[in-house]
Amino acid sequence: MPTLDIFVVLYRRRPDAAETLVTLSRVNFRSLGFDVELHIWDNAASVPTPPQQGFLPFKWRYIASQDNEPLSRVYNALFRNSTGSYVIVFDQDSSVDEWFFRSLAASIASVHAEVFVPVIKHDERVISPGRLRWIKGAPLTHLRVNDILPRHFTAMMSGLCIARSFLTRLGQRPFDERLRFYGVDTRFCRDLAQHGGSAYLHDAVLGHDSALRSITDSDAALERQIWLWQSWLRVFDRNVGEELAIRCYVLWKAWRASRRLNTPFKFHDLIAEVFR
Repeated sequence: MPTLDIFVVLYRRRPDAAETLVTLSRVNFRSLGFDVELHIWDNAASVPTPPQQGFLPFKWRYIASQDNEPLSRVYNALFRNSTGSYVIVFDQDSSVDEWFFRSLAASIASVHAEVFVPVIKHDERVISPGRLRWIKGAPLTHLRVNDILPRHFTAMMSGLCIARSFLTRLGQRPFDERLRFYGVDTRFCRDLAQHGGSAYLHDAVLGHDSALRSITDSDAALERQIWLWQSWLRVFDRNVGEELAIRCYVLWKAWRASRRLNTPFKFHDLIAEVFR
């Protein structure tokens, strides 16, 4: 029976109001052949609020942090304090059903891969997995479920199931702690390819609320864009040419953003924020 550690990071959300935890509580993991332990990290929690007794019908652990810890550090801390043969990561707003884990169980039993990837949709459009076209994510030309993904794929972290043996190969901190909230998934996919790992796309589908696609407030959207640009500087740093190219691209993106109407930052202010 595969042992599975599930990581869920909450942000200003009670456990009983988190869609991921509510839907996970309805899954009969033992009937699917999984021995599960759930690890809940409550980020920016002013008051610890663990799940009520009886809410989750399987083993769980709860950690509360008053700080809004970077996701990379959270994943690494949970990895070091877990022992399952597989690790799966979810955000707090995923709707997970029994079919997701049935598909995952069948894939683990029949396919040798280091990572198992679901299809993720936003407004009925596939947003993960994709492929890296230099730094830009692009749709896969021929998306085929139940197949090995191409080497230079990229995928969102939510729903990613990773073999512990591969994470161990990457060291005590398999997730790059220079990254906070953006870029953790892209960097991991690049590390997977660099270390010769393979990823299998199984036929489960997750819905996802993409913050960059959903935000309508221009100031909040610009703030998240700055975070994204900052992450690019850490994700694309394999050689001097790559480092130089990504810096030029970020400068160009910041210049374009500064030219838009109602942008609160001038160009030099944006650059100072991105490179601070």
